[in-house]
Parts: sequence; C-alpha cells; structure tokens
Amino acid sequence: MYTIIEVPFHLGLENVAVGKGPRELLAGGLDQLLGTHGMPAVVSHVRLRDLRSQGPDSIVDVNRVVKHAVQQAVEEETIPVVLAGNCNSAVGTIAGLETLRLGIVWLDRHPDFHTPETSISGNIEGMTLAILTGHCHEELRERIGMERIVSEHDVVLACFWDVEQGEKERLEDSWINAHPVDSLGLLPVALDQLRERVDGVYLHIDTDFLEGVENPERFVSLVRESVPVVAVGVTNYNPDLDTGGLLRREILKVLEGLRPRVQ
Repeated sequence: MYTIIEVPFHLGLENVAVGKGPRELLAGGLDQLLGTHGMPAVVSHVRLRDLRSQGPDSIVDVNRVVKHAVQQAVEEETIPVVLAGNCNSAVGTIAGLETLRLGIVWLDRHPDFHTPETSISGNIEGMTLAILTGHCHEELRERIGMERIVSEHDVVLACFWDVEQGEKERLEDSWINAHPVDSLGLLPVALDQLRERVDGVYLHIDTDFLEGVENPERFVSLVRESVPVVAVGVTNYNPDLDTGGLLRREILKVLEGLRPRVQ
C-alpha cells in the first residue's frame, strides 16, 4: 500500500513552476492508480505556514516536513511516494526512512552528481545525489536530519544523457553503478547485484528522464520487480510546459509500473 505525499514547492515557493506538478498528477488520478482493492492510495499534503525564506533555508524547512511525513507513512506500514517539485526532496525522504542497508536507484536525465566546485550554475538541484552520498553540503543534510549517507556502492544511476564535464569526471572516479541512456543492457544485472547488498531502495524518478528513452515505463517495473522499493520520489514535472497534458499522461503510465502484477 502506498501513501502519496504532495510537496507542491519550487525553491520555497508554493504551487509555482514544477511546484504545480504534484497537484496535477493527483488531479490525473494517481491516487486511484496506486490504490489497492478498489480503494485509492492515502494522500498526505505537505503544508508550510509563513514560509518566507528561499534558498538553503527553504530547502531545509520543506525537507524537514517531508521527513516527518515519510516517517508517518512508514509507521503506518505504507510505502511513501513523494510528489515534489525539486529533486532535493530526496534528502528529506531518505532522512525519514529507517532502512539500515538502503540503496538508491536514480532515474534522471542528469546525474545530479555535481559539487559546488564542479557546478557551472551553482544549482543545488544538480548536486542532490552528491549530497545523499556525502560529497557536499553536509551542514544542509544534517539540518534536514539525514544522519546516514548512502554508500556509492549502493547507488544505481540510469537513463541519463545530459552530463557536464566536471560531473562526468566525478562519476568516473566514483563507485556509482552508472548506466547512461545509450548503455542500459547491463541494468538488470546491476539491480540484481544491488538486491544482494541492500534491504530496500529509494527509487527516484525525475520526469525529465522520459524524454530520452523508449518505453520508459519498463524501467520502473524493472526496478520494482528486481529489488524491494521502500520509498519513491517523483519530481520536476512542470504542467505549464505541458500543453494538452501529454506528458502528464506519459508520467502516469510510467508510474503504473509501481503496481504489482496481478497473479
């Protein structure tokens, strides 16, 4: 059973740009899609009062609330599905999990493995996977309450193709099991190996990965069938750029992969 956690924020601002995405996916029937026995999935709405800060402080504020919402979902023995604007919601999500041997499967157009030293834009979104694995912004991670980093050995990165040089060099020097969009043949093997090392994974779905692969829904199904999924993040959908709702329908089709097959 899933609990859907709506996090409608973009850089501390509510319901703007990609912050509109969670509400649109819910309006498209995601709660029904992830329901069981004819009952919709539980929906939890993240609300922040008087959030006036932006930048790192707003990231901390939002992620602390995400952490508590994830903890509550876990206590209720459900799998949290965090619908968020920004990828940094992964920090709060993982902070709320109690899985001791936790892995990450990261589906994204970008690896998000920059550090401040390699990033051209300085955008913290492009550093999220580096934060989760302990390479930068330690103070931010600690303020959010993520006490344990995830080992690089327990990260599978897949379906990416938009990589800047500094980030490419960092990936090559890391232990992350990386599978770019033009080299996905060994992904099933990587997931099988990951299953031997972890008790469960956080599955991160940045919706921009859909742009570069055929039949993207098969990847979510593959992950769910290969290794226990203990939490899911769905990020970076901007309905303002989705005239006619075609992308929303594609995203919902991809998320059908979270449903167990009927025997």
